[in-house]
Amino acid sequence: MKKIKIWLGISLVLLGLMIIFSRPSNQPRMIFCNVGQGDGAIVIVGSWQMVIDTGPNNGQMERCLSKYLPFWDREIEIVTITHWDSDHSGGLRKLSDIYKIDLLYANEPSDDKNEQQLYPSYLRSGEVIGSDLIHFEILSPSDISGIDNEDSIVGVLSYGAKKILMMGDATAEVEQKLGWREKLSKMDILKVSHHGSATATSQELLDITRPETAIISVGKNNKFGHPTKIVLERLKAMEVEMKRTDEIGDIEVELQ
Repeated sequence: MKKIKIWLGISLVLLGLMIIFSRPSNQPRMIFCNVGQGDGAIVIVGSWQMVIDTGPNNGQMERCLSKYLPFWDREIEIVTITHWDSDHSGGLRKLSDIYKIDLLYANEPSDDKNEQQLYPSYLRSGEVIGSDLIHFEILSPSDISGIDNEDSIVGVLSYGAKKILMMGDATAEVEQKLGWREKLSKMDILKVSHHGSATATSQELLDITRPETAIISVGKNNKFGHPTKIVLERLKAMEVEMKRTDEIGDIEVELQ
């Protein structure tokens, strides 16, 4: 009986320590998860979270969420899928098995048989989602063209004066249209489009946004040759700090 009481006491102490160290940080932050060749990011403000893309179906997004969210938190307030390519949405099914997703947004319907994925809320330019502190303003698309990457959601995530341009897999043609419409401005951080593909991150985009940091979500030794040399050279010439998930793993950004 004495041993049982001792072990019970130790268990309670360990449980208390787990709860203390799992307590959500008050510091708003964004984590670009190392999901391999794909995109997946989490915005965290206290116990509120927004996920932007879920990476491929390889378990990496679940790992990232379990690392940064308290173990008892099984609710995600917002999930946004920029487009339905598997490297951006493949992890969604498993995620929805583990977490309750309050609001699911996407650019268009999915062909998945999961009811929530079949009927997400669609985002178009001019709309703003988020919370009282976090705003995600949608810049594109204004409508659906049927060309997959051109229809990818592009938006500016802001917290106070901090601005992060989330490009999804949008093409240089989309960047050009946004520049013409004067929807782009100076950004603190650029989430590089399409893992550093040569089809995006044009010089025009960099001239307008002049980011201090570029985040490249990309798989190590991927078969596509991402990020491409031309994109890396453009960023280097602009003296933009580059951070790559294939080199440093999860990339954490404080929103302040």
